[in-house]
Amino acid sequence: MKDIAKNEYYDLIYDESKNWIYWTMRGFWKSLDAVPDFEKDWDKAIATAQKPFKIFADLSKLKAMPKDVQDANDQMQQKLMQNGCIKVSAIMDSIITKISLNEVIEKSGMEKMVKYFDNADEANVWLSAE
Repeated sequence: MKDIAKNEYYDLIYDESKNWIYWTMRGFWKSLDAVPDFEKDWDKAIATAQKPFKIFADLSKLKAMPKDVQDANDQMQQKLMQNGCIKVSAIMDSIITKISLNEVIEKSGMEKMVKYFDNADEANVWLSAE
């Protein structure tokens, strides 16, 4: 496992053995200004992963996202798809966060490759399948 970024709001970790990016989002992002390295960190993660790659996203501690954060996630999701992301499992507890994220993934066109889960075990099994 290779740590790419860790801060108060997110972690990005790359697992070479699985060729997965682990993405953990936490808390309420008041605005994108709270995470000035967001794009740079994701660019590093994309450059580290081998095409095609998968993402294991833990969004269970994320609160609803403000508009500028949603827009940044939309742009990043488009970049992820263009750069080899083929599948995303997302652990999510909050229905409000799920609604907010659904808007973003539908806008980016990523909805066909994302599946939501209640726990890490189920998310792991689904993401491991071809």
